[in-house]
Amino acid sequence: MRGTFLGLEIGRTGLTTAQFGLDVTGHNISNLDTEGYTRQRIVQTAYDPFSTIGKFAPVGQGLVGGGTRVKILDQIRSAFLDRRFRDEVSTHAYWETRTQSLSYVESFFDNVNEKTSINYSIAQFFGSMTEVAKDPVSGAPRTLMQTTAMDFVQQLNMIYEGLIDLQKVENRAIETKVNLINDMAEDLRDLNVAIYTFELTGMIANDLRDKRNLLLDELAKIADIEYKEYPDQFGHSMMEVKLAGSILVDHDRVNELTIAWEQNVLGPDEEPVAIPIWKSWTPDDYDPHNPEKNVLSESTISAARFDKFLKSGELKAHIDMRDGFGGTVNNVDKGIPYYIDMVNNLARSMMMEINGQHIQGWSDHPDGSKTGILFFEVQGLTYPDGTEIDFNDFVVFYDDSTPPVPMDKTAAGFDPADAAFKRFEVPDDVLYLVTAKNLTLSKEVEASAYNIAASSVEIGRPTNAGTSGDPEQLQRGNNENIKDMYELFRKTGITIFGDTRITKDIGSFDEFGTTIRFDVGTTLNSAKQLGETSRILLLAADNQRTAVAGVSLDEEMVGLVKFNHAYNGAARVITQMDDALDRLINGTGRVGL
Repeated sequence: MRGTFLGLEIGRTGLTTAQFGLDVTGHNISNLDTEGYTRQRIVQTAYDPFSTIGKFAPVGQGLVGGGTRVKILDQIRSAFLDRRFRDEVSTHAYWETRTQSLSYVESFFDNVNEKTSINYSIAQFFGSMTEVAKDPVSGAPRTLMQTTAMDFVQQLNMIYEGLIDLQKVENRAIETKVNLINDMAEDLRDLNVAIYTFELTGMIANDLRDKRNLLLDELAKIADIEYKEYPDQFGHSMMEVKLAGSILVDHDRVNELTIAWEQNVLGPDEEPVAIPIWKSWTPDDYDPHNPEKNVLSESTISAARFDKFLKSGELKAHIDMRDGFGGTVNNVDKGIPYYIDMVNNLARSMMMEINGQHIQGWSDHPDGSKTGILFFEVQGLTYPDGTEIDFNDFVVFYDDSTPPVPMDKTAAGFDPADAAFKRFEVPDDVLYLVTAKNLTLSKEVEASAYNIAASSVEIGRPTNAGTSGDPEQLQRGNNENIKDMYELFRKTGITIFGDTRITKDIGSFDEFGTTIRFDVGTTLNSAKQLGETSRILLLAADNQRTAVAGVSLDEEMVGLVKFNHAYNGAARVITQMDDALDRLINGTGRVGL
């Protein structure tokens, strides 16, 4: 006969397992809305039968097990779906961040309100020339032209400053993301150590693993990562996380990031750009918050930077927007410098074309008619030796010799009326310094609207050089030069030397204004479409992962019923065994009494 007390033990194991199942089910239900929580389940196994060594066991005797036990408390999670989700979340974060930044860029060109667009300012400026052409003598049309020119210049200045401010925001965002990656790396290290220590007991650190998985999800938004779990020499789990192909966290070690500073591609006058690098390449006393004191060589920065290996994520999006100069397919690297370069090209082309025609005409100023007057210029620029650049020096008067020879404007007796023709010739290294930020009206035009050179002939000079100054024989001027200036509005094939050191054909001024706005709009639309595609893929990946790892209330309610019935059944086993023991103890040996 089997030991009767073994039946009580079997019932007890059933009660214990059912109670444990109820606890796990309750834990799942209570974490139904907990972010990052993974559904848990118990894995049961039967106790092996209690017997003597097999070869001494009675032949034919049935062996009954010792009940049930919880073998493991498992998580329902798919590593494949986790990786797919993190790949998609990194891609979606890139396009979502890029879309937000491009939306701000688009606002500076105002593609919604036509009357505040850059095309409208150009049209107003050239339109005011027709008013001067109708009445070149009166002051009101000239003042209108002066005002519209100021409005155009101020809009260019505003767009440039706005884009620079946005670039500074991107710069700060890069610093913030680098610091956040460092914080997350330290948290991952701490979780790795905690999980490792806990699992030395033979149990699985499910809730700690949930925290680590959630942290990996958040890290994947910032940058695309690679990770793997690997066993140590004793078979215990460890984790390695890579960023841009290099190790960020190796179980309990962190390879920190820091910031290096480089000159802005837009010039030394703009804020330096923050370059994320590996801290291991810097001296021990390196302070990223003091870029003037802690200067790293270009070779060190080039070797230590990792952003060129990033493929997606918020950090990559901020870097592309801050530094992107265009030139690749899908408009991926069209960033703030690209659009600043476009408005700079517009400013340079406007200065060169308008000045080139304006210097041909003569002013109608009361102090005397003058020629060779600039309409646009830049003030405050200097040569490398510190000498201030005077754009009037680039107005060159040529004589009628063959070949033409520049005339000396400082020579005694120099008469601009004797020049055969005039040109505005700006060296490339100076033209490169002209931007939408520093373009202004010339001092003469800003001081008086009568310095606008509308006439193609000198006003006040006698028609016949041999006569006296008879008022009837004085030139009253014409509107030919201002008409020629207006024709520039229709001129096509305008080329300019840009920030990329490449001569560009910008078409006409109006076409180029439209090109800028269209380029911003199409780049933003492309980002939106790719962002929507990535959102759909992310949602699909999340749904698949949630279907496996998420808590289903219906399934848990089924589990509650199942474990409740199991508990009741085990309790009934104990009751029946108790009845059997009662009969055995109190009834055995009483026959015949």
